[in-house]
Amino acid sequence: MPRVPEHFFVEHKSHELVVKEHPPAILDSSMIIIRMQASGVCGTDLAMLSGARSCRAQVLGHEGVGVVLSAPKNSNVREGERVIINPVDRNRPELVLGHSRDGVFRELFWLDSNEAVQGEHLVACPKECSIGSADLALAEPLASVLYSLELLRRKRNATSLLIRGSGTVAILAAKVWSTLNSCEAVLVSKSPTHAEWLRQIICWPANVKVQTMEAIRSVIRSDRNEVFDSAILCCSRQDAPQGLNFLMDSIQEGATVDLMAGFPPEYTDDRLGGLELDQIRWNNICGVQSAPPTRVVDGSTGKAVNLVGHRGTSEGHILQAVELLSRGAISLADLPHRKLTLQQLPEAVSDMLSPNRQNTKWIKAIVTFPEQTFGDAHGRG
Repeated sequence: MPRVPEHFFVEHKSHELVVKEHPPAILDSSMIIIRMQASGVCGTDLAMLSGARSCRAQVLGHEGVGVVLSAPKNSNVREGERVIINPVDRNRPELVLGHSRDGVFRELFWLDSNEAVQGEHLVACPKECSIGSADLALAEPLASVLYSLELLRRKRNATSLLIRGSGTVAILAAKVWSTLNSCEAVLVSKSPTHAEWLRQIICWPANVKVQTMEAIRSVIRSDRNEVFDSAILCCSRQDAPQGLNFLMDSIQEGATVDLMAGFPPEYTDDRLGGLELDQIRWNNICGVQSAPPTRVVDGSTGKAVNLVGHRGTSEGHILQAVELLSRGAISLADLPHRKLTLQQLPEAVSDMLSPNRQNTKWIKAIVTFPEQTFGDAHGRG
């Protein structure tokens, strides 16, 4: 029977994070045990901590990479293999590691091998991949961006992308779109101060611009030809209704909008005939369930537009993300970031949630774990 020694984890309790020590434990032989190497903090983690999104997990964290310490036969991963966490269960997408099940903000992470295989929760990193695990922690959010762009590219001749959001996903989307499509991307922040900071701190491709909502509105008022044929909504859940209305005002007839952002439960928009928007994201699941865009008429402008969305991502998207990271097309250096220890995570998250978050000098926080030896989970080493 595999065992796990004493180790640290971060508990989520009453919208706070607390570092705790997990006692030694004997696990069922069906468990896969992973020593975490790096884990990213994302907007969903912050939304659950702020109370803007419900959460059933005691341990948050769903972006991560680690090394397999122990795995039963027929589990699709081997001891010593580096793996990337794919959090959304492909068969039961309502089950998400770090949301409805315990996540990866802990030194040792384990899950049942049958659930791991059926849900495709673990993606083996190619042996030839030599990039560091902190960079590799971007693989899952980058894969989600690739899924989004794939859905948008199903519309032919897409030439311009408008992104309402200014966090990790927005930055990755702008850079990948401009690189893979060689087309214009405009990232929009609601804060002029934040927009200016992003212009200064990040090295942007020539075909990417950072703007404010008012600047875009001004351009569109002066030239109705300056509208976009593709858009991504990837702001916070609280800002999603306002963000969608901004995109609807800024896109052209027949444009496609990908709803990466979630909406408040049962939220509807009168402009779109009372359509329940959060359900759009369930039309495409982990790259295996696919539905055509939902075509709607904007009651305010009379424009017909296409709405798409997705939950989770696939092994193929994650491996594509690893390939982009491996050849340096995208890297952690492209993002203002901070590396921190598990012990520093609660304070860092508190800073990210504070009203003065504009004072923080990073967009992405990455937890890096010590390279300590836990043996092989069988008492050896």
